[in-house]
Amino acid sequence: MWKERINKINFLVLCLLSCFPVLNVKVTVVLIIVFTAISVLSGLAYGLSSINSTRIKEALLLLGPFLLIFFRTYVTDRSEDALFYLEVSMSLLAFPAAFFLSPVAYTQKQKDLLCLLFAGATFAIVFFGEMQAAIKLSDHVGPGKFWPALSDVFNDASFPYLFRTVFEEQTHLHPTYASVFLGISILLLLDRFLKTFDTIPPRGKMFFVMALGAFILMQAMLASRTPFIATMLCSIVLIFIYMKKKVYALYALGGILVISIMMMWLVPSISSRFKEISFSNTGMPSASNENSFNIRVGIYECSTEIISENWLWGIGPGNVQKELNLCYSRISKEVYDEKNYNTHNQFLDYWAGLGIAGPLLLLVILGYTSIKNLRLKNPVVLAVSLLFFIAMLTENMLIRQNGIVTFAFFTSLFFFTEVYIKRSQAPESQ
Repeated sequence: MWKERINKINFLVLCLLSCFPVLNVKVTVVLIIVFTAISVLSGLAYGLSSINSTRIKEALLLLGPFLLIFFRTYVTDRSEDALFYLEVSMSLLAFPAAFFLSPVAYTQKQKDLLCLLFAGATFAIVFFGEMQAAIKLSDHVGPGKFWPALSDVFNDASFPYLFRTVFEEQTHLHPTYASVFLGISILLLLDRFLKTFDTIPPRGKMFFVMALGAFILMQAMLASRTPFIATMLCSIVLIFIYMKKKVYALYALGGILVISIMMMWLVPSISSRFKEISFSNTGMPSASNENSFNIRVGIYECSTEIISENWLWGIGPGNVQKELNLCYSRISKEVYDEKNYNTHNQFLDYWAGLGIAGPLLLLVILGYTSIKNLRLKNPVVLAVSLLFFIAMLTENMLIRQNGIVTFAFFTSLFFFTEVYIKRSQAPESQ
């Protein structure tokens, strides 16, 4: 019986951990440590002999990024920046190790509960943050105030920056990561809706539609372009996979495009951000012409310059930011001075710091997880992996705890799928 209790405690801690969007970093770290420790105890209780060679190979693949970071930081570069990079990346070790050592794979119902808890926690923190931002900014609307009329809010290009800043102050959560949380939640809810569509009563269908609409609106308000676009694209992929008559997927595509255009047209925060995207705004930024879009031109040029000279071995994770800052100073000190802009592309960051093996490992992990779950008729994993891939094209998701925990949690949850201890064989009482 004590073995079963360990497994129940293990899952209970994982349930708490799945609510990490509403938890502060310290609480999340403590829960990760507890979850890993209990997983080790669970594995020892059943005997590690149940782990076969396939499972070991999968674990080594999933642990690949951390092992590479460990070697490049602790072995070849023990600088303060390198060791901090290693410390931040510890979740890439903890989650794969915990799921690997756990002798019982989680059932689909358990995974559904974990996903539901994640979506609920995401809704709670984002709703709270956006309401607080709306309330605080509304104090500046009216005669003699920053915005004399509500229409001025919609026409002010600075509104998205102010809204996102207040949101981050209230939640301690960067809007981009909040948008990724929302994107994953939307895909999880959409998957549940499509999977059980024929058995859901009309009221249930209405609830799902309203919930999806609320999540999409909240994501649009945060004005993070890439996660929003990625969510819409991944939703189309998921709908296409589920629809038996593919023509319905075209209708869904049209509907999503209409919704996206309406959001970009009606929501001032995201409308202003999308207006920055144009071919005329792809030149190098200057003190008189700087925005969140063209500033990336210089960032990507410096990133590719570093990679072109160190494409095989990289320069070490602890040295990337230093080299980027040196390159920025040659472009425009007024724009980049003391800003510490990272590569804004996770694949470029890993490539510059770890060499070509870094981005290749990420691609293999995302691809393997997707293909494996597609064979198990669990297409939402493909959609979530695709969301990660697209988000990583414009953001360094694996340099902050919120991004690392999200990636490690979901990839590990869906990576190990086989049941190594049959649940039908209850452990003997001790």
